[in-house]
Amino acid sequence: MKTAKRYLPVFLSLVMAAPLFTGCNNGLDEYPSDAPIPAPSDKFTTTVQFVSSLDGNAFGSDYTAFNDYLTGLGDEKPWMTVLDRADNGNLPGALTGAFDATRWTAFAFNKIENRTSYQGSMLYFNSCITGATGRPSGEGCYVTRVKTALNGVRTDKDENGEVTGQTDVSFDVDFLTARFETAEQLSAFGGKNGVLRAFYAESMPVLMIGTVKNDLLQQLKSAAESASGSYAFKVYEVAAGSQYTLFLLTEERFWGLMEPVNAQPLAGNVKVYNIGVMW
Repeated sequence: MKTAKRYLPVFLSLVMAAPLFTGCNNGLDEYPSDAPIPAPSDKFTTTVQFVSSLDGNAFGSDYTAFNDYLTGLGDEKPWMTVLDRADNGNLPGALTGAFDATRWTAFAFNKIENRTSYQGSMLYFNSCITGATGRPSGEGCYVTRVKTALNGVRTDKDENGEVTGQTDVSFDVDFLTARFETAEQLSAFGGKNGVLRAFYAESMPVLMIGTVKNDLLQQLKSAAESASGSYAFKVYEVAAGSQYTLFLLTEERFWGLMEPVNAQPLAGNVKVYNIGVMW
């Protein structure tokens, strides 16, 4: 763990040093329980794509199908695309699509063993990121937070529910991601003094998308509940694979999951999960 802590700032600095890809009162513990905060509405939406086999394996060395898909999105590209387990050492492959699709990138470390052995996801954004933080959550797990501008839409409807117009919207958010593999990692994540609560105290509300071992999903829900105060963290089960479950975690008053979640095959066992998020 000491080795991992020593290398994390180095890795983050390397990622954020490339100007082409990475740019440019939290003292309150919680909101009052009677704060007039509206529930999430499908009038305000954005999309996060999560590309994964959900089987615990690295993405692979051939990025052709992924890059073709990324560039083929054109102007319809979502706010963010997360390429799970992009840790096979083929950095040029992972960045080719970013060049061709004009996307900003950052690498979110999930696990670091040493300088050459690590795991994580490549994040593709429409805007530059303005900060990145990694926190250990137990042994062998890091929760990564990046600050960037969210791109979404406001959809206006008439009294009959017919769409009358759409307007692009954008505002700064903190986005979290992680992969949980052990009960000990989740114990460190939840609770009043855990990692989730610490991130929330620094910047609320929380918007997190990641993966958890299938048999630990209920413990993740319990960990989120144990970190709640007068607000309530909620874990949405987005999709289940052979080994891992894709989840959305948020404070339920601020963000919500739009269902059903569209999943389309990419290559082999890899699928693209289009996660609709509303606020």
